[in-house]
Amino acid sequence: MSRQRELLARSEGQLARAAHQSADLEERGRGRANQCDEGPFTMNPTVIRPSVSPKTITKVTRLFNGTIGDILGELLQNSRRAGASRIDIACCADQDGACLTLVDDGTGVADPQTMIALGDSGWSQHIHEAEDPAGMGVFSLAGKDTRISSRHANADTGWSVHVPADGWTGAKDITVVPLARPVGTTITFLMPGVSEQTTERILREVAKFYPLPAFFNGAQLPREDFLAKAIYIAEWNGSQIGVFEGREYHQDPTTNFHGMVLTRKLANVSESLGGKTYHARLDIGATPGLALVLPARKEFVENAAFAALQAACKRTIYAALAHRGQHRLSFENWKEARDLGVALPEADPCLPRWHAAIAESDNVNVEYEEVAAGSDTILVADLEPDIAQGLERALREHPLRPHLVENHPAYAGYGWYDALHQLGNVRFYVAAGEQGHVIAENGSFPPLDDHVRAETIELRFCVFHRASETQREERIPADVAFVVGEDGWYSGVDQIRIAYVPGPALTPDTLVDLIENVCFCASDDSEADSWDTQHEHFLRDARELAARVLLGEDEAIAARIRDTLAGILWVIPKDRQVAITVAPGTAINVQLSACQPAG
Repeated sequence: MSRQRELLARSEGQLARAAHQSADLEERGRGRANQCDEGPFTMNPTVIRPSVSPKTITKVTRLFNGTIGDILGELLQNSRRAGASRIDIACCADQDGACLTLVDDGTGVADPQTMIALGDSGWSQHIHEAEDPAGMGVFSLAGKDTRISSRHANADTGWSVHVPADGWTGAKDITVVPLARPVGTTITFLMPGVSEQTTERILREVAKFYPLPAFFNGAQLPREDFLAKAIYIAEWNGSQIGVFEGREYHQDPTTNFHGMVLTRKLANVSESLGGKTYHARLDIGATPGLALVLPARKEFVENAAFAALQAACKRTIYAALAHRGQHRLSFENWKEARDLGVALPEADPCLPRWHAAIAESDNVNVEYEEVAAGSDTILVADLEPDIAQGLERALREHPLRPHLVENHPAYAGYGWYDALHQLGNVRFYVAAGEQGHVIAENGSFPPLDDHVRAETIELRFCVFHRASETQREERIPADVAFVVGEDGWYSGVDQIRIAYVPGPALTPDTLVDLIENVCFCASDDSEADSWDTQHEHFLRDARELAARVLLGEDEAIAARIRDTLAGILWVIPKDRQVAITVAPGTAINVQLSACQPAG
């Protein structure tokens, strides 16, 4: 009895048993409904096994997408497994489509039945163990009018078959014709709706990472090494893992299966500072255990071998950084590398120079500069913009300023980082007559209800050294300090309060810049004005506020008038000047005159 008949008989037997059990259940159910005193229900024990229905072959044309790329990919894989040294593809096309012929010089196929037996590949045990072929490749041609001829290396003659478009479902006999031909295999098929140009373009992609030379209409197709741009390559279970520097994009290929590429991400690691990212790619060789989801082979089977691959890819990335000798990984990544068996040095002892935070954090416009960490380096804790801006201004000429670096919690755990000094507990002591205020990260005590002109402002902060468990307090004169209300980041200048000491260094323009840094943050609400419009309106209000605080109410009014007129200067001719007089009430007198020459 053939395998197909065995499957059919087994399936029919299972169906008969199921029908009998169903009828029995139905009869017992009726009995329980009519006789409540019937005994307990019991099911006859049975044994079943998974099987493949013979009807599967009738649906074979729906198992594959049937695209030209999938077909060529599958056929080239078969030629490679057959030991071919080269593949030749010829194409002639007209308005109805293309006729493609693929010729290889592999070992050929001895039994034509295995060529068109779904799930029976006929490959050697070695190929089965190395690649787990599914015996489905030729069925990518299902639904296509196809001619196949082959001669096995151990046979004196070859054979030929013609499978019509409707001949793939097992409903028709396929005649095998003896054929004198060289060793190898030839497959010719019709591809409706495909041009020669499209065929060549897709074939170039299919052959790009293919391990054998492939020719299209006599011209060799270009090939690339899948791991050519890797910064590090390691052998793994018969395959190669390459490490690449740079971001991985969604459609970037990560795995090469002898020319067929997958985009499943394998592993990536990003450095904690500097923004460098590393990712792994796999060039599959003979790696038993790794399996691809059939029939398309676009995804890995999620099994133990794939989990081991992911760990190996992560380990290889760390090995690449160990080979380089330096890195900027977080301490957590450093520990992960250690757990994977890769000994890395600690991250480079470099940190960004400290700059005060600003409210509009997405538009930070400061020059990024790194500082080599040493015994005199001081970490600055994360501070809100109102405290940070006052601190930075007070320290602009102080000897400590060049030694301040950004706090970087991801490095906590490294010995050199944990040994650094830290700046914290920042406060501003404001003396204004008999009234004093302390401005700290959690507000002002007592509250700063209005802008305060102070006699003195003293900045105080502590420098801690955890390694020696010591600290010292620094006291530095300051000329400005800020307090922002709870909702101040999004509500303009209304909630900012300024304590200041008048002096030539604190000009209206300087104060405007500080006010902007402390509390301008554009709303991204869909109904809000554009960023530019919001910024323009904020600066107008900030200029008025700075003028009022430092120069008085009259100058604040003048500042608002200047801002208003600045928007209409374009209406004044270049050779004219304007004098505007506003009388009490609403009378506005405008006089134009010729520009006076500069004296």
